[in-house]
Order: sequence, then structure tokens, then C-alpha cells
Amino acid sequence: MKRTHITRAAAGAATLAVLLATAACSSGTPQADGERGTSTATKASGDFWGAHAGAAASEVDPPTSVPDLASRSDLVVLGTITGAKEGKDYTEPGKPPNRTSNVEIEVEKASKPGVTGAVVEFTRDPGHNLKDITASLPKGKYVFYLTSWYEGPDGPVYSCASTASCVVAAKDGALQTPRDPQTAHELTEGTKTAAPAQAGKTAQSAPSGPQRLNSAEDVFALSTAR
Repeated sequence: MKRTHITRAAAGAATLAVLLATAACSSGTPQADGERGTSTATKASGDFWGAHAGAAASEVDPPTSVPDLASRSDLVVLGTITGAKEGKDYTEPGKPPNRTSNVEIEVEKASKPGVTGAVVEFTRDPGHNLKDITASLPKGKYVFYLTSWYEGPDGPVYSCASTASCVVAAKDGALQTPRDPQTAHELTEGTKTAAPAQAGKTAQSAPSGPQRLNSAEDVFALSTAR
């Protein structure tokens, strides 16, 4: 009986050790977009977006549709990425590097008048240097959903209104969320449900235009419909 008791105790201790080791391996230091903790557990595809990934799992209350996303933003812009500069260093003592990239956007359309450019701070994966990503800037147009963050030496610097969904494009009726590709499906379905109601709020909203999801222009039109 005594030997059985010892064996069971040893087995229990071994199980506890395994559990503790598993927890230690799965823990990590979250990255931050504008010092608001975000996880980069979901990697985006491509060099640039892989270096600036953002997971929806890090958001307590993620947006469920494009109109919802737009309502949380201080500024919505349609534009192209033209460059990136070194941002801030949020690294804490004894922790992995936590630097950001200040991404430059040439604005084609904006939800506010007079906006021709915007700078957005993105957390950069520690494994990427700035010079590595400036050679692989994304092509094409995106819609950016932004919130005011801080005043830089050359003007305002914005942060993402949503970690995973602050950069959106569209193709063939579906949204694209390059920071977290897995978010696109749910956001598309939520947008298709919300779009008709949003477009019908006023007679100024074209019934066929803003509801399409075939281009970034369609996404911006839906985002700014009143």
C-alpha cells in the first residue's frame, strides 16, 4: 500500500511538471499596436504583412462588419502604402524587442476633408528589420481604419482602430484582411448582413454601389455611406 501511494504521488508530480512546462512554452510577451497589447500569433502572408501581423484573438470586442469598423474609427482613408520609417521603441527591460514601423500612406479619399496623407504605426515582428520590409511594400489600394494616436514631428501618427481589421481590401465579393487573413470570412459575412440596412438609411446611399465588395473603392464607399 505504501509503495502504491508513492507511485501515485510521483505520477501526479510528473503530470504537474508537464502542465507547467506547457504553460511556460505557450506564454509570451504580447506585441503592441500603440502600446495596446496585441498578439501576433496569427501570421499574415507575405513579407510586409508577415512583419506587421495582428491577430483578432487579441481583441476583446472585434468589429463584426465594415460599418461597425468605420464607426470605431476617427479617420477612414482609401490609399496606397508608399513607404515606412522607424517608429518607436516600446521594448521593456529584459523583454524581446518591441519596435514599430511608421507606415506612410498616400491618400486618395478620406472620411474627412483635406487629408492627402497619413502615417500609421504598426507593431513590427522582432525578426524583421525596417530595411527588410521597405523592399517589399504591398501593391494596390487598401482602406485603413484609424484612430488618433500621437503627434509626431511631421504631423499626426495614427493607430489601428482594430488590430486585425484596420487594413481592408476586397475581391470577388469577399473582404481581405492582410494583417490577419483568418478574420476576412467573418467580417465579410457580417458586412453582407449589415450593408443593406446601412445603405438604406438615407436616399443618398446608392443601393447597388456601397453594397458591392469587389474592390477597395467599394469598401470605402460602404464605410463612408451616411
